[in-house]
Amino acid sequence: MGENHSYGLDWIDEDALYEVTRLSFEKAFKKIESAKRGKTLPPDPFTLVAHAVLGGEGLAQAQIFEEQRSFNKTLSGNVGYWHQRVLGLAKNWTETGASGGSIDLRTIPGFLHPLHGKPLFAEVKNRFNTIKASDEKFTWDRLDSLARANDAIAYLFQIVPKTPEQYDHPWKVSGRSEKPIVRVCDGVTAYALVFERPTALHELYMALPRIFADFTGEGVKLDEAEMEKLFTTSLPA
Repeated sequence: MGENHSYGLDWIDEDALYEVTRLSFEKAFKKIESAKRGKTLPPDPFTLVAHAVLGGEGLAQAQIFEEQRSFNKTLSGNVGYWHQRVLGLAKNWTETGASGGSIDLRTIPGFLHPLHGKPLFAEVKNRFNTIKASDEKFTWDRLDSLARANDAIAYLFQIVPKTPEQYDHPWKVSGRSEKPIVRVCDGVTAYALVFERPTALHELYMALPRIFADFTGEGVKLDEAEMEKLFTTSLPA
């Protein structure tokens, strides 16, 4: 890649980490730059008026909120794919979703994960509620099929859980019987499982501002105490 990047994460290829971060967020960064130059899509005036009246705010405040909401929605999708790409950098793992695979991640052929003594497959979702309840059974069926066909364990990784607690248990889905081979876990547990390092997700999170600064060229100093508080509000410490 021609560059040497260092973020204090000696358990991951930091140059590859920089590259997948750049690829995951460069469109969002360009969107910000376009917004700064006034090149944005026209707003929906009906929605803005409804927001201003029902929310008890002025039109200017409603427009700012709408711009932030739209940008946050874009970023959330970028973050989900970024997690998939980062997890795919782990030793003995590979990302398959980008190349048309039926699953986001899997252990490399021949590798048996020490926790289960079996190959692992994983679907990666940024939040616990990313999959609609009506669609959960279809994802469950796909994971079950992969696990049975490969004598493996198939996971749903919910990076941001419903509550800041660690869990790793059979995935309970309406209309399906629980199986130990179809499992669900939170993000801290997922990163620990993939990188075999309990603090992997927290270390990556704390390094993220420096990674972003590398490709944007804009170093924004974030208060680490505030970052820690935000992490423990949403994720298990």
